[in-house]
Amino acid sequence: MLSRSTHALIRLAILLYWTLFWLFNLIDKAIGGAHFLWVGRDRFAQFQKYFASAGLDAPDIANAALLVAAALESFAFVFFAGALLHFLKGRAAARSWAFAGTLFTLGTFTFFSLGDHWFGDRFELLEHTLFWFISLMSWVLFTRLEGAADALPVLPRRPWLTAGLLTGALILVTTTAIFRHNTDHFFQRTAPIAAEPVGDHLYKVAFPFLGGSTVFERSIAQFQQEHPNEMIDHIYTVPDPLRLKKADALIFYIATQDRP
Repeated sequence: MLSRSTHALIRLAILLYWTLFWLFNLIDKAIGGAHFLWVGRDRFAQFQKYFASAGLDAPDIANAALLVAAALESFAFVFFAGALLHFLKGRAAARSWAFAGTLFTLGTFTFFSLGDHWFGDRFELLEHTLFWFISLMSWVLFTRLEGAADALPVLPRRPWLTAGLLTGALILVTTTAIFRHNTDHFFQRTAPIAAEPVGDHLYKVAFPFLGGSTVFERSIAQFQQEHPNEMIDHIYTVPDPLRLKKADALIFYIATQDRP
């Protein structure tokens, strides 16, 4: 049987998790793309591709959908952050704030799931459905562990020291891995890519995970320097039905002809 203080610790972890979850989701939407020590997704491009696959190419439609998603996530973050603050101060209002945050969380994942059904993205549907049920179970657990008075456990010095050392070791390992990735791979965001010949006057360029428009422009410039006797006839990618599917990288082809 768990003690009252353990109940409080679990409830605190639930509120902290959802607060950080929505905070980082909002940061991801605000930043987008790949930056120093942050690799996010371009949500506008993702939404635009989804709507384009349904024949709705207007950017305003993607903007409107992204605005609704951001609003739902913002409300979920505000209410969970408020619940966390009330909980830390021992106020009963934490329950009602957490309930509102859970409702907005369920609404957000319901909104995303409807879009996943419409656009036929089964992978995203599975992810959003799992989060929907996790959110619901979090609320059930949060209420079931509610006591007359929430008090966080007071641990002796040794467990705190052990937890601090383990936490410090994990922070050191993950930070080292992040900076190593930045040193070894982040240059791929701007570095040109060598074109690989795959046929007569046909070359393939495969983008890395972090590749963007700068990589494309520099790769074309490098190709022209390395093939002075050829001129680019046209550049193409795979057809739309394949290109619009979820992918981490892009492959495009350069068709050339001999320079007169």
